[in-house]
Amino acid sequence: MRAPYTKHLGLAAVLLAAAVAACSGDEDPPGNEPTPDAGNPSQGDAGTPDAGAPDSGPDAGPPDAGVPDAGPPDAGTPDAGPPGTVVIPNKLSDLKLFTGTPATGDFQPVAGNIPYELTTPLFSDYSLKSRTLYVPDGKKALYSQNDVLDLPVGTIITKTFAFPADFRQPDKDVRPLETRILVRQPSGWEAYPYVWNDALTEADKAVGGKVFKNFEFIDAEGVKKTFDYLVPQRNQCQKCHHEVDAQDNQFLVPIGVKARYLNREHVYDGQPVNQLQHLAALGKLGGLPATGVPRAPNAFDVTEATVAERARTYLDINCAHCHNPKAQPGITSRLFLDIKTTDEFSLGYCKRPGSAGSGVGGEFDIVPGDHSTSILWYRMNTEESGKMMPEIGRALRHDVGSQLIADWIDAMPPQSCK
Repeated sequence: MRAPYTKHLGLAAVLLAAAVAACSGDEDPPGNEPTPDAGNPSQGDAGTPDAGAPDSGPDAGPPDAGVPDAGPPDAGTPDAGPPGTVVIPNKLSDLKLFTGTPATGDFQPVAGNIPYELTTPLFSDYSLKSRTLYVPDGKKALYSQNDVLDLPVGTIITKTFAFPADFRQPDKDVRPLETRILVRQPSGWEAYPYVWNDALTEADKAVGGKVFKNFEFIDAEGVKKTFDYLVPQRNQCQKCHHEVDAQDNQFLVPIGVKARYLNREHVYDGQPVNQLQHLAALGKLGGLPATGVPRAPNAFDVTEATVAERARTYLDINCAHCHNPKAQPGITSRLFLDIKTTDEFSLGYCKRPGSAGSGVGGEFDIVPGDHSTSILWYRMNTEESGKMMPEIGRALRHDVGSQLIADWIDAMPPQSCK
């Protein structure tokens, strides 16, 4: 499996160092919180199914009034707002979650900002992704069997998106485009995109997002890809990262930080260690059982699971943040692609879509035994705007993902849908 992006930045920087001046980030580690929270569980944490990313949350309440923020120090600026609020700076370096820069080849998370990987990551136009999890000192996440970890106020999740010039040499000439952060504030989760400058010396907050027009790379088969890479606007983040409460209000949640996707090894201090056990050993995760922790397979490792299990895993991480019973697209379409759904009609078998429109490959979401007339496969396979799924987050087709879903549908006992 490909190593995390941050391990490859040094190679990219060799090519960049002659053109740009080195600019190191502040190396102070995230600040310590004087007192742990008193308990104020957040909306959408443990016990609520994930609506989408970041893997993506695992609360203790805010510290006493007047106590500085538990999160990383913001260039010496005191927090504004309720106690526990993390001030969001304009420069990524001012969060003090990383040292160095991509330009100098030493861009690395500080101690306490813990890198992690997922057993199966969400597809985003083939980008390489580097993920970190910062849990404030004196606080810990709480384990959940099925949902996102219950993450405390002050938690920051980061994800950096990068591309090598040529995927046949994925460690060479790697160019980061953006770093997204999710911050657990006292009022709930907030999302912010940061865009890296051309010199790769700093990433600036880009609330309005950005489009990298005609971005190019060479894929693993040696074919040049040209497309418009979208850094989402801040308000677009909720399109995927949301759930709906009993009053039909949307609130933002992470996607990927679920036990089943974190239950794998990562190299820490030169040794492969199970990520969940590592978090527990650091005192950052409570309630981890000794046995029975679920694990989602690598969707593209045929030795790990059946075609059906791998296809369902792929749909769970890529589609179920929207298509689940607590997200608006799922509520509207009644198509539920989360791993817990077992009802075949809710999964799309011989189900007519609620609002797919015409020209989307067929009449039914899934026609068992025939992927070519199944809308689910068509919308994953097409690159036509307005018809492809997901609606944002990709412009390119994920060839192996599309093939996996085709293989799964074709392996189903054929049915005649009416």
